[in-house]
Amino acid sequence: MRTITIHQNNTENIVVLDESDDPIDQYCNNLAELMKMGNVSILKTSSASVVLRPSKIVGIKVEEGAVTKSIVPPTTLPEETTEEVKEIVEDIITDVDK
Repeated sequence: MRTITIHQNNTENIVVLDESDDPIDQYCNNLAELMKMGNVSILKTSSASVVLRPSKIVGIKVEEGAVTKSIVPPTTLPEETTEEVKEIVEDIITDVDK
């Protein structure tokens, strides 16, 4: 099992898994070819397909072995709400006599 982490400019990382049997050298060379492509590229792995813009990618990290952390797929940002936030006033005691 391989973990592929795609680092992008000013956005969250994209993490996908792949169960490829290719040697890691050949696998990384294939990813390097992906980076040479035009405006948009598609990275297909055993767990997901990702549409990428190579010009926005800073780096790609490929790790071998078991995954030790949970992987959260990229999500869209929630729309901003214009709800009014009520200010809460609290008294905080900082000096206490002993």
